[in-house]
Amino acid sequence: MIRFFISTVLLSLAAAIVQAQALPERLDSLFQSLNQDGELSGAFMLVDHGKMVYEKYLGYEDAAKTTAITADSRFELASVSKPITAMAIMQLEEQGKLAYGDFVSRFFPKLPFASTIRIKDLLHHTSGIPEFLAWDESWIDKSKVYDNRAVLEVLESKVDSLLFQPGDRYYYSNSNYVLLALIVEQVSGLSFADYLRKQVFEPASMLQTALIPAQAAAHAKQKQYAQGLAYHAPSKTFKPIDQFSFFDYTRHFDGISGPFGVASTAQDLFKWNEALKKNTLLKRDNFVKAISVDTLNNGLPVKMGDLYYGFGWIFTDSTANPEKMHFHTGGYPGYKVIVVREDKNQRYFIALLNKWNTIDVVPLTTAVNAIIQQREVPEVTREVFSEAITLMEFQIKALLGTYQFTLDPALTIVITADEDGNLFAQLTGQQAFQVFPKNDLEVFYTVVKATLQFSKTDQQVDALTLLQNGQKLLFKKIK
Repeated sequence: MIRFFISTVLLSLAAAIVQAQALPERLDSLFQSLNQDGELSGAFMLVDHGKMVYEKYLGYEDAAKTTAITADSRFELASVSKPITAMAIMQLEEQGKLAYGDFVSRFFPKLPFASTIRIKDLLHHTSGIPEFLAWDESWIDKSKVYDNRAVLEVLESKVDSLLFQPGDRYYYSNSNYVLLALIVEQVSGLSFADYLRKQVFEPASMLQTALIPAQAAAHAKQKQYAQGLAYHAPSKTFKPIDQFSFFDYTRHFDGISGPFGVASTAQDLFKWNEALKKNTLLKRDNFVKAISVDTLNNGLPVKMGDLYYGFGWIFTDSTANPEKMHFHTGGYPGYKVIVVREDKNQRYFIALLNKWNTIDVVPLTTAVNAIIQQREVPEVTREVFSEAITLMEFQIKALLGTYQFTLDPALTIVITADEDGNLFAQLTGQQAFQVFPKNDLEVFYTVVKATLQFSKTDQQVDALTLLQNGQKLLFKKIK
């Protein structure tokens, strides 16, 4: 679910001749190097030429470290739920119950501008519907837990304009997949949970997979469920997400499914891959549509940065190659996830982590790919939380405010803090991410490799510079 700015990802599980007996040892060496402090926590699996060649479980399901992660541990899939939601839509299209060109006014007549938005716009994130995770706080009733229907009601009553004309451009918005899940319910006559269970999970033998609200599962101490954890800088420990006041929105939105909400195991995701490979859930020609390039209104391809976005899948190859690599990442407070498929060599990589700010799954996948190809393995760095310091109250207050991009006034970064002194940065149109102080004028992200450096004039903080991907972007403080 997480996205970020100016982010470029190139993944390839390309063909290579490897010695099977050496591959597990090389992978073990990688994960040992990343787990020297014992804080790497997750499930990892690699399939090569159709055979499982590596399976690793590290860490614990809980902050107290009482229950080890095993093959039966379920993780919130975050945005890796999107390919599953898209599968439900594709099944209904295959059955002739809807068409990708259908306007969503067929399903949501009260939704503003619904007569201009097509189902394929929801699938591609080209609808222009604003992101519900970036709603103004005044729109949210904090006394209740929102489900998909409640999100629709707010969209119907509060959204008076789209961000752009549908089909004009790409804009990642989880609201799209909330609406897709509601469409599945309307067309099938089943709840979204029941539809996925009957039409996706059971046919694929994914018997440990279900829609499970993450916060509800954590509070109920549900067995075989990896609780989402994050680093708490003041105490220098990992804590459950619900102990961070800033992440209250995960409780308010805990009843939502479609963009996230699926909980699964590495073993079940292996079965998902097998079901896709064997065309158990959808005819092959119809699945290929999910990894095919579509175009915007101006004829340019639908792209997510340098990548192409299909029906819930991301890919780098613009050709009609049905065996090309495709993937999706996922991030939600407490979780980082990636699933990568490549049919030509029947390769499949899964990484499920329940500590969302320890390691980025994209560099991890790149390193695994290098090992497969017997190339030099690029460095994969763990976040060094020992570099994080605790600021005094006056130092925190000096950083707070709204900073405007000098080259585009519509783009801002808002710096806020919770009651415990944890700092957060929010880019326009996105959710807020926690940042960690390295000194009184520099903070670093952990969800991506990026840093914010603050600067002063006459002893007052009046600007910040975003450093990411070799670029330096200046933002001036406006309030």
